[in-house]
Amino acid sequence: MNQQSQPQPTSLYPVERGDELSLIELWKVLVEYKLLIIVFTALTTLGAIYYVSTLPTIYKAEVLMVPSSKSNSRGTGLSGNLNGLAGIVGFSSSSSSIGAKEEEALARLRTRVFLTKHIKEKNLKPILFADKWDGAKKQWIGTEPSNREATELLRSMIAISTSVKDKSGVIVLTVNWKNPRDPSKIANIANELVASMNVNAKQREILEAKKSKFFLKRELETTEIVNFKLILYNLIEQQTSRIMLANIRDEFVFSVIDPAVEQLLPDSKPTLLLIFIGSMMGLLGSCFFVITIRKSKVLIN
Repeated sequence: MNQQSQPQPTSLYPVERGDELSLIELWKVLVEYKLLIIVFTALTTLGAIYYVSTLPTIYKAEVLMVPSSKSNSRGTGLSGNLNGLAGIVGFSSSSSSIGAKEEEALARLRTRVFLTKHIKEKNLKPILFADKWDGAKKQWIGTEPSNREATELLRSMIAISTSVKDKSGVIVLTVNWKNPRDPSKIANIANELVASMNVNAKQREILEAKKSKFFLKRELETTEIVNFKLILYNLIEQQTSRIMLANIRDEFVFSVIDPAVEQLLPDSKPTLLLIFIGSMMGLLGSCFFVITIRKSKVLIN
């Protein structure tokens, strides 16, 4: 009987065939080009270190706030009565009404009109452009930055974050300032932005109520229908209540639960992570390069 050929045992490591390299040959190639690998890895590591050194120093200030209508709805006594009065005159405590007022205030926060007015009222130009301002002489060094430049800079510093899962409705207003000359000012900037939002919304509410009240009084003078006059008197009373409610509330849209505090240390940079990534990219890239060279030589031979 013919003996059937038995399958030959396979070795633990693949044997070099054509343009394929075994693990042993691969190790020999890496050792042969070790100087190139070391130099290339060192260069990419130095490049990563240089990149980290060029990253800006960022100081961050955060303000935690909630919609003021929510805080009032949880209150008792005077705040509870005011919330009930708010419901009568149109300040509904439903989530949709709160969301609409809140979204409008946050949308206006990033508008050119609001930021330009805020910068002028708080005199923020010398703070935002401290490197161009001579504090001793109280004058600009060279040309004064335009309102557009100041607005764009302040807008780029503002970030708003909310959590959909957070039922308390906490909103975080963050101000990120790159390479500031005076980091102690960043907390004031963040807190004043919230205060300006409340003042702006309050003024708009009062102005709208006064316009409505003026229109209703003019209509009252032109009608002789008793029932219609009663309706107009009721509407005028509601607008008067709106004005009163707005005047007695400083935190008209947002109630601050945790104001920003002075920042002594900058936001941490991912220094070690970036350097590690740069080193690994250099190591893997150099290994791939020398393997490609070796395979090219094998194909040529």
